[in-house]
Amino acid sequence: MQTVNTVFGTSIPLLKLPLPIGISFYTFQTMSYVIDVYRGDTKAQRNILQFGVYVTMFPQLIAGPILKYHQVERYLQDRRTDLDAISYGVKRFVTGLAKKVLLANNLGLLWKQVTELGNEQMSILMAWLGIAAFALQIYFDFSGYSDMAIGLGAVLGFHFPENFNYPYIAASVKD
Repeated sequence: MQTVNTVFGTSIPLLKLPLPIGISFYTFQTMSYVIDVYRGDTKAQRNILQFGVYVTMFPQLIAGPILKYHQVERYLQDRRTDLDAISYGVKRFVTGLAKKVLLANNLGLLWKQVTELGNEQMSILMAWLGIAAFALQIYFDFSGYSDMAIGLGAVLGFHFPENFNYPYIAASVKD
């Protein structure tokens, strides 16, 4: 709005509305649903509660995967879990948490220290170490969040597809 005010010389007040965490996730999730219904890939959900659960599915809020409605429709209607699924989910969640807390966060600290050195004090080896730390931090951040989402989904009776399969060696964006 500030840009509009500047360009047009207006003084429209800025609203300071709080936005929900992950607003883009809700937007993409809803767009995916609308597109699937429009294309005829799935029937429109008449139960507002099931639609709401799909749109706000919190286990995947932070890092996805963005699921198409038909991928979770059966779980929304009849979700069952057993001890094996819960055990798998807890292990997967803890693995993801370890990747995030133990690896990604510490690699982020290393990256921060390298960037604070400045050009005068930084050797080529230190620069490469910083680049590697940054790349690995991003990798373990997303990998950890993905593992946590899949694990929490399994505990709650959902089966989320893998969405983080070695992106640095993928042959295409789709991989």
